[in-house]
Amino acid sequence: MLKRRIHYESIIGDSDSKDEVELSKKQKAVDFKLTSTELKVAERPDVGLRGKSIDLKCNYLKINTLPNVDIHHYKFTVRPYIKKPKALFKIFSRMCLDNVFGPVHPVFDGKDAIYSPSHLNINAINEDGEIYVALPRDEKHEEIRIYYARIEKVQIINFKLLQDYINGQSPLTGEILNCNRVLNIIMNFTAHNMFIVDMASEDWSDHMAKNRIPGANQGFCQSMRPGWENMVINVDFHDPNLKIPAESLVNVVAKILNKTDEELSTKVLSEDEIKKLERTLTGLQIRIIHRGNPKTKYKIDGLSKELTKDIKFRDDKGLLVKAVDFFPREFRWPLRYVLLPCLIVKKKLFMPMDVCEVMPGQKWEFHPEDDSMLGMIKISTENQARFQHVESRVKNILKFFNTENIKELGMDIDNRMMTVNGRVLSPPVITCDEDGQQAEVQTEKGRWTFENQVVRIGKPLENWSLVILCDERHNRFDSIQEFLNQLCKMLNEIGLNVITVPEIMYANKQGNIEQALAIAYQKAHINKKISPQLIVCIMPTHSKQLYSEIKRVSDTVLGIPTQCITADKVTFKWNKQLLANIGLKINAKLGGHNWSLSKRDLSLITEVPTMLLGADISHPNVLTKIKRSITGVCGSMDLSATTYIGRSSVQKETHNPTIEVLEELVGELLFNYKERNKVLPQRILYYRAGLTPSQFRGTLNAEIISLKAAFTKTYEQNMPKLTFIIAEKSNHTRFLPDNPQDADRFGNCQPGTVVDKGIVFEKEFDFYLQSHPGINSKARPTHYHVLYDENNFNSDLIQSLTYHLCYLSATCTHAISFVPPIAYARNIAERTRMYATAANTDLISQFEAMDIEDEIKDNENQDFIKIEDGPNKNLDYLFPSVSSKLTNMMYFA
Repeated sequence: MLKRRIHYESIIGDSDSKDEVELSKKQKAVDFKLTSTELKVAERPDVGLRGKSIDLKCNYLKINTLPNVDIHHYKFTVRPYIKKPKALFKIFSRMCLDNVFGPVHPVFDGKDAIYSPSHLNINAINEDGEIYVALPRDEKHEEIRIYYARIEKVQIINFKLLQDYINGQSPLTGEILNCNRVLNIIMNFTAHNMFIVDMASEDWSDHMAKNRIPGANQGFCQSMRPGWENMVINVDFHDPNLKIPAESLVNVVAKILNKTDEELSTKVLSEDEIKKLERTLTGLQIRIIHRGNPKTKYKIDGLSKELTKDIKFRDDKGLLVKAVDFFPREFRWPLRYVLLPCLIVKKKLFMPMDVCEVMPGQKWEFHPEDDSMLGMIKISTENQARFQHVESRVKNILKFFNTENIKELGMDIDNRMMTVNGRVLSPPVITCDEDGQQAEVQTEKGRWTFENQVVRIGKPLENWSLVILCDERHNRFDSIQEFLNQLCKMLNEIGLNVITVPEIMYANKQGNIEQALAIAYQKAHINKKISPQLIVCIMPTHSKQLYSEIKRVSDTVLGIPTQCITADKVTFKWNKQLLANIGLKINAKLGGHNWSLSKRDLSLITEVPTMLLGADISHPNVLTKIKRSITGVCGSMDLSATTYIGRSSVQKETHNPTIEVLEELVGELLFNYKERNKVLPQRILYYRAGLTPSQFRGTLNAEIISLKAAFTKTYEQNMPKLTFIIAEKSNHTRFLPDNPQDADRFGNCQPGTVVDKGIVFEKEFDFYLQSHPGINSKARPTHYHVLYDENNFNSDLIQSLTYHLCYLSATCTHAISFVPPIAYARNIAERTRMYATAANTDLISQFEAMDIEDEIKDNENQDFIKIEDGPNKNLDYLFPSVSSKLTNMMYFA
C-alpha cells in the first residue's frame, strides 16, 4: 500500500487561504493502490479555442533544468523526542554551525528527513552512532539544552523519472510523486531561512535570523508542480497579517474610535460610536484579568444598553449591587471607564471593559491609521504592484539562481515571471420575463442590474411578517415602515405579487429568539388556508451567533424561510438595487425562478435530461465549536439548472475527505428529480470542492463507487453518463494581463478568463477560470480538474459551460467565483454547522471558560489540536434536522 502525499501547496507564514492550511495539517491523505484496476484519470482531449486570446503574466517561474545529481535521503531523529518543527530546526541549524556536515549544504524538511546532493560524512559521532548537540542559553532557557541526533541513510533519489513523466514517457508512479515532494522541500528550504514564519514565533537560530527580511510581517508561499513542458514554481506572498496583540481591551477601543484614554473615561459615546464599536468587537475573544490566574476567556456577543455605572446585579447573597461598587470591594479593582457600555458574554453575562484583555493573534477588522502600514496595504490592493513585489523578492532575496543548495543540485531556474496565453470567453445571455415573453438582460463585465426586470417565475407573497431584533430607540417604527413600503413596491415590480403588508413587531435580541420567531410565525399566518411563507428579520449587526439562532429556529423548528437584513441597510443604506437583490433572495427561497440562460448557452444540459450535483465538506478547525466534519450535497431539479434542493450529513470520521453517505444523499436527490420531471437524468456533472491535491485520486475512487451504487439502485437501465470535476478555490495562482486594456480597474483579469496551457500539465484535463468580477486586486481564479469523464467533453464545452453556470446564482446579480452547485453545497454544510452550534450553546459553554495557560501549553506540544484529544471529544452533540417543510426548497439561498 502506497500512501500518497503530494504537497503541492507548501505554506510558509500566514496564508490568505487559511482554511486550506488548516485542512492540509489535519486531513488524512488517502491510501490507495497504484494498480491497473484503479480508475483512469481523464486526459486532456484538446486545448480550448473559444474566446479572445490574451497574454497573461502569472506568478510562476520556469525550471529549465532539473537536478543533475542524485539526492541522498537520510532519516533524522532526536532524543529526547521533539515534535515541534521550530525546535527541530534549531537543532539542525546548530549542527550546521558546528560543521557536522562538512562543506555540503543539506536540506531539512522540519520533521524527520534530511536531503543532501552528496553522501554525508558525519563528524563528531559518539560510540552509539549519535551526534551531540548543545543549544545555548537564551531568553526562554536559562540552561544549556543537550540533545542527541541520529542520521541514517534511507535511499537515493534520481530525478530522471520525473523528467520522463513531464515528457510523457512515463506513467505516474510513487517514485515520481516522491521526486516532486522532495523538490518542494528543497525549494522551500530557502524561503524557510529568509521569510518570517509568524509574527510571534521565535527565531530558529541567530544564523538563520541574519537573512530574514526586516520590517515586514509577510508570509511566503511557494510550490512546485509539472507544467506544460517543464516543472514550474508557483510563488506568492500573503497580505500583511494585522493582528491584535495581547493588550487591554480599552486600548483596542481607543484605537477603534480614535480616542484618548481621558476621553474614554470622561465622555459618553455617541450612538454611532457605540454601533461601530459593537460591529467591530462582536465575535472577538477576550479574557478577564481581575481574578489573576487562571484567566477565563469568552467571546463577545454584544454591548449592553446601559453604561457600566448603571449596571446592577444580585451578588451571591442575593443583594442588588452596582458593578462600580462590587469590583473594588471584591477584587480591589476600581472601575475607571464607567461611561463605556459593558460587554455581553454568554448571552446574559455582563463584563466591564476595565477587566478584559484581548486574546492575542486575532485579526483586525479595520486598518489603523499608521503610515508604516500604508505601503503594505497599497501592495495588497494593486495587482500590478503585487506582481512587481513578488518578482523583486524572487530576484533580490530568494535568488534561486545563486543559492548554495541550488548550485549543488545543478538546477537552472528562470527568475522571470512566466507569460502564458489565456482566453476571455463570451458571457452568456441572461433571460428574464416581460409580458410573458423572454427578455434579455444586458451584462457588463460580469455584472447586471435587476431594477427594471421581471423574474421568470414569481411567487405570490401573502403570509409573512417582520420582526425587529433591535433597540426601538435606534430603529424607529416610521423608518422601518418606510423601508417595508419600498420593499413591497419593489417586490411587486419584479413580479412577486405582494398581497398583504406584514405586521411589524419588536423583539429583544438577547431574549428568547425561539419564542419571538414563534410569535412572528403566528402573525404571518394571515390567510389560514395556506401556511406562513416568510419571516423578515431585522438584525442590529452581522452577529453570527444571533444569525445562527434565527436560522436554527426557522429552518429546523418552525419550517419557514427567513430573510435577515442588518439595521443599517434598513435605516440608512437602502436603494433600488438593494431592494431588488433582497427580492431575488426571497423569491428563490419561496420556490420562484429568477432568471435563466438562453437555450444556446445551456444546450449542453438541455439537449438531454441533465443533473448538476455539488458537494463540499466543512471540516472543523481549532476555533470551531462543533468538532465534527459536516457535508453538504445539492442537485439541480429543473432543466434550466436554476432550482436546487440539498441534503447534509455528519461524518463519523472527522476530517475524512470522502463523503461517507454519498450514495444515500445522491439517491434522495435522484428520486426528487424524477418526481418533478417524470424522468431520470441521463447526464450527471458532479462538481466537488473541499479537497487538497493529495486527496484527489483517493476521493475520486471512493466517491465514484458511491455514485455508481446510487445509480444502480435508482435506474433499472440506461445508466447516466458521469463527469467528475474538482474545483480548487484555495490556490495561489494569480494572473496579470500584459495589456492594461485587457484588465479591469484593479488590474484583474476580465470575467471569463481561462488558462489551459503553460502552467498546467499537458496530460491532465484541468484549467484555471476566473469567472467573477473583482471587487479589489485579490481576485483569484478557480482551478478545475476534470478527473473522470464518461461524457467525453472537449475543452471548449466544459470550460464554457462552467463559466456560464457561474451566472446562475439565485442570490446575486453578478457572476460568482465558482459554480452554483458548489456554492449551495457549501452553504448547506455551513448552515448545518450553524444549527448545531446554536443548539449546543449550553454544552459548548462548559468548555469555553478554560485555563489559557493550559491551552497555550497544549498548542506548543503539537502541530494542531486533535479532536480526539480535545476536552469535548465525547460530547453528544445535537444536530437538528431541517424541517420537512423546507427539505425540498432552496432555504439555503
